[in-house]
Amino acid sequence: MSVENQHWLPKLLLKNFADADGRVYCLDIHSDEVTKPPPRLAASEPGFNDFEIDGRLVSFEDLLEKIETRAAPVFKRIVAKRSLAGLPARDREYVARFVATQSIRTKAFYEGLKDKPARAEFGARLKYMWLSSLISASEIARRQWALMVIEGDEVFYLGDNPVVLQRTLNPKDGSNLGFDVAGVEAFLPLSPKCALYMACPVIGRAIISNYETATALHRRTRLAIFSGAGGGGADLRISQDIIRRSHNIYKAFAEGAPLVAEPANIENLNYLQCAWSFSKLYSNRKDFVFARYVFRKTPQYRDVVRTSLLEKGRIFLAG
Repeated sequence: MSVENQHWLPKLLLKNFADADGRVYCLDIHSDEVTKPPPRLAASEPGFNDFEIDGRLVSFEDLLEKIETRAAPVFKRIVAKRSLAGLPARDREYVARFVATQSIRTKAFYEGLKDKPARAEFGARLKYMWLSSLISASEIARRQWALMVIEGDEVFYLGDNPVVLQRTLNPKDGSNLGFDVAGVEAFLPLSPKCALYMACPVIGRAIISNYETATALHRRTRLAIFSGAGGGGADLRISQDIIRRSHNIYKAFAEGAPLVAEPANIENLNYLQCAWSFSKLYSNRKDFVFARYVFRKTPQYRDVVRTSLLEKGRIFLAG
């Protein structure tokens, strides 16, 4: 096994959450201790991405590095612009592949498997899970994306299992979560002020369709009223209400405009980062007051998130 320090949470994300000195504040969710390691030593172990498969050493480190190298400049531009506007299709593919592989490369993923295999057996499965990640990446790329941006003083946390999922309409239902499951949305913090929101495709398309339908109805109704036709008041009110409620999210999905994160959005994502973390939370601030509140209120979140694998042929899908 390699003595090289290998990450399950890439340095390209950790560096975005670093303080001015280049180090990142780290909360141990079990001991409540706060340390401040450099990104090169955080969320990593020697040889973590190396496996012995069928009697020979197989490393996934180079494969992961290629994915990170393609995604890194895209993330850098997104965070700098605070916008997804003009994101090319190829860059979208790079980000989607990064998200897909990030969801299966963490220590939390391995430790949380319900039928946790020996490491050698898991390495053999991981070979086939790369094919699964291509399928997941395709699902992710087809979703509607929005960049949530914090304009106030609050910040997003970065957990050591940062790709988190929840049901849009029933967030408390944590069963059967996956990129291919209808009604499930995904998030990934990119910096203390920016996070990628990947909506359920069904709900995302419905928001876009309803907005565009309401806009067309509003236009037709106004023209009819101005031309002297009677009625139309109810249609006008309904269309105005839909436009008002969904304008910002529509602009984010359809045009890549930043979506200003409300306090409830920030709290929700930070709550998810706490709930999905394996052992560590990272921040550019030493203050982990909200995280400590979450773990005090729901101590079960200190336990690893349970994951299962569904085998279809030689394709493994996480659920």
